[in-house]
Amino acid sequence: MAVSWPRTQTIARTEIRRRWRTTRDNPSQLIGFALMALFLLPAVAAAIGGAFVAGQFLRSADATAPIQAARAGAVGIWIATAIFGGIRGYTSLLDPDNRDGLLATISHRQLLAGILLAEGTVVGLPTVVVVALASVTFGIGAGSVIAPLMLFISVSLLAALGFATGIGVALLIKNGGVRSRLLYRLRTVAFVIGFAAYFWVIFSSAAADIFEPLLGVLTPTPIGWVGESVVLAAGLDASIPRAAAGVLLTAGGLLVAVPALTRLSGWLWYADGLETTHTVSESAASTGGLLSGLLPQPIRAVVAVDWARARRAPISLSYAIYPLFILVMPVIETVETGTVGGLFPILIAFTGAWITGALFTLNVLGNEGAVLPATVLTASPERALVGGHVAAGVLLGLPITIFSVVVLGVLSPTPPVLIATLTAGAAILTVSAPLIATGIGAALPRHEAVSVSRSTEAIVPSTFGFLLYSAVISIVALPVLLAHIAPVGQFVGDALGLSVVSIALVGVALTTVVAVAFGLFSTLFAVRTVRKYRLE
Repeated sequence: MAVSWPRTQTIARTEIRRRWRTTRDNPSQLIGFALMALFLLPAVAAAIGGAFVAGQFLRSADATAPIQAARAGAVGIWIATAIFGGIRGYTSLLDPDNRDGLLATISHRQLLAGILLAEGTVVGLPTVVVVALASVTFGIGAGSVIAPLMLFISVSLLAALGFATGIGVALLIKNGGVRSRLLYRLRTVAFVIGFAAYFWVIFSSAAADIFEPLLGVLTPTPIGWVGESVVLAAGLDASIPRAAAGVLLTAGGLLVAVPALTRLSGWLWYADGLETTHTVSESAASTGGLLSGLLPQPIRAVVAVDWARARRAPISLSYAIYPLFILVMPVIETVETGTVGGLFPILIAFTGAWITGALFTLNVLGNEGAVLPATVLTASPERALVGGHVAAGVLLGLPITIFSVVVLGVLSPTPPVLIATLTAGAAILTVSAPLIATGIGAALPRHEAVSVSRSTEAIVPSTFGFLLYSAVISIVALPVLLAHIAPVGQFVGDALGLSVVSIALVGVALTTVVAVAFGLFSTLFAVRTVRKYRLE
């Protein structure tokens, strides 16, 4: 079936409308896009202004190596767009809604063309406007009439080829995932490693160590040669054959990418995929045997279900990884210096408790999904449901948090007695966090699934509920955290005439009192809410 331009337009319009409806119905996504646009405005202004400065630099006598700089810029554009295309392709672009229904009426070529047109409209058009403005300012800075056109053509070709390269890599990875059971099972591990590596490159000084060798390899290739065309347009000396070859080969790469992406998308979308089966009874039985001596049977059943859901659909717990962002800088500092700072175990204590409370208890009723009617109609469901969600989080989070605090505390310059008090405070926080979260989750339930990623929906806690819980747990943790920060503890101790250890004990005691008060009130509210819940 040949690709038709009217059908391509129809698919693109439908895709854009679907994206807008999905975003409009999810307030958290709207807020996220608004914040992203706010942060991008300075970057856009910097790009336009930087193009003018680059043009002046090329025209000035100080431009001792314009060819090398232009080549490096061309490679940088290609790498950046390839990374962006790979992320977009892997996370959402290659998993369109109602794909099977669409493929029953149109070819995969037509579907791919419509998806790429929609992406080009949403992302490409604003990018083209920015590139056009930057090209104009570059031409003004360079004092050349031809330079703006040449820069616009070069950047557009490099960006298009880079995006196509990223999409191709994403298609290769996805094709491997639908044909290899090992790759399918390792997809979550690979995502976590890639996510950690991404933030490592952003927040550490390792970016130069990674990209400099890559630039050294790619600048002598046709991708780098494209940059010489801009140098020529600015009126400087460069190789005309290399510049022409770079532009022609980049354009030829786009022509080759079209059939390659079409073939790879067909292999992916028409693949039968791997059959995955889950056995609920075996999972519940194994968990029940493990906890049979610790918890009553109704609570064990809830714990087993929570753990099974988390194992089969970890993306439903994606919101719980947000607290890990506060550990990015301490981890980078620890790796770079080879030493553990005194603040690291304190942040681990807080983060561990924060995550533990967010795992299973922030949506006590909503987590049940379609089985909620059967759950609330059982005899005395409130204690089993609330207690089971709390136990599911504590049994996972408590040992991990305590172990991490102790190990990092020993490796840090923290005195042993303060390690002991911090460990006690971390244990109290970790146990109380799920208790505090239950009431918030019961007061602000979410029963409907929302878009967690472009192609995946899941029932997750409400955004306001998560923010409220985060604020409350921060208040509860504040005394013990401040008491163990060395400068704060020393200052307060000197002011009150107490030792640092005494201040730490006072901090633990204050946190305990506040945690018990908040936790007791919240848990009783959650139990009452579940007991009085009525199906409408």
